[in-house]
Amino acid sequence: MNLGADVVVIGGGIAGLTAAHHLAPHRQVMVVEAEGQLAHHTTGRSAAQYLETYGGPVNQALTRASRSFFFDPPTDLVDHDLLSPVPFLNVGGPDDEDLVTEAAAAAAELVDGVRHVGHDELLALCPGLRHDAVGSAVLEPDAMDIDVMALHQAFVRGARDHGAAIALGTAVRRLEQSGDAWVVHVDDDRRIEADVVVNASGAWGDVVAAHAGVAPLDLRPLRRTAFTTAPSVNTEGWPLVHALEQSRTLAPCYFKPESGGQLLCSLADETLDEPGDARPAEIDVARAIDNINRLTTLGIRSVRRAWAGLRTFTPDRQPAIGWDRDAAGFFWMVGQGGTGIQTAPAAGALAAALITGADPTPADVDAAAVAPSRFGRSAQR
Repeated sequence: MNLGADVVVIGGGIAGLTAAHHLAPHRQVMVVEAEGQLAHHTTGRSAAQYLETYGGPVNQALTRASRSFFFDPPTDLVDHDLLSPVPFLNVGGPDDEDLVTEAAAAAAELVDGVRHVGHDELLALCPGLRHDAVGSAVLEPDAMDIDVMALHQAFVRGARDHGAAIALGTAVRRLEQSGDAWVVHVDDDRRIEADVVVNASGAWGDVVAAHAGVAPLDLRPLRRTAFTTAPSVNTEGWPLVHALEQSRTLAPCYFKPESGGQLLCSLADETLDEPGDARPAEIDVARAIDNINRLTTLGIRSVRRAWAGLRTFTPDRQPAIGWDRDAAGFFWMVGQGGTGIQTAPAAGALAAALITGADPTPADVDAAAVAPSRFGRSAQR
């Protein structure tokens, strides 16, 4: 069976659906997803916040450019707020004062309201912290939680409203160029012909490229472990607490309150893994519990649910959004790392602008800074 579209988007996570949403008003779009449901992997396992200070300069620019969508979403796509306030505390240990001061100054240059908070205020903001384990912190008071699935469904709705087709349980087996078009071979001997292929397949980005005979970008899928627990104290109103990455004494971790009296916790780990259905390792859950118990007085002893997700990075940890330099019609939209949710509105708009030739691209976003051509290639086609 032969099917046709102007653009085939490979991947049904947040990257693929924001691309489809922005492209569908201008092109005939088909999204193909190997799983039987959308957002099965990283998108569906993300505990995302809107943080304009996070992710490096390119991701910060994409986050700023996404601000209007998050704070004033289209009413035809979203029927409730996408954001809810959860302040962000980046906490240092007793010997980290210089590091915290430096981090606070850098963050304050990006976002109004960010400030350094001392020991006493830090304990008032999060009473569960051990007074002898922490020193001071960087407070981002206007940070927000993102309703990830509502955002994803908004893009699904927008894509479908403009005629995009979404094929679930449709794994890509091979791609080949035929003249000026691509032929995408999927399960059951079906073929989809399209002018453009958008590789929005996350951890599988280099795998899809290999199916197309396209050189990889050397993507790194890094596993992150998380779990929920029911703490013995009321954590309602607590901020998201993150151990300063450069801390001399604090071990990696973060935690934040969830609805129903739950606390979401993470090791904040980055363990190189293979593309697949990521699973939490028992040792990583145990390490997270130990790290959080050393930072707090919570005394966590049990886990309600644990999971893991793959956050995929390019070599420079900034996303790759743009045309492959060697394969005409092959478009990369990968490497969002831990910022794929908060950057999605602008990233999708940027991808659509580059594919359709529209102008301008989203404000403050330099297309050259995300172009896949910035990387040397480790393999030949």
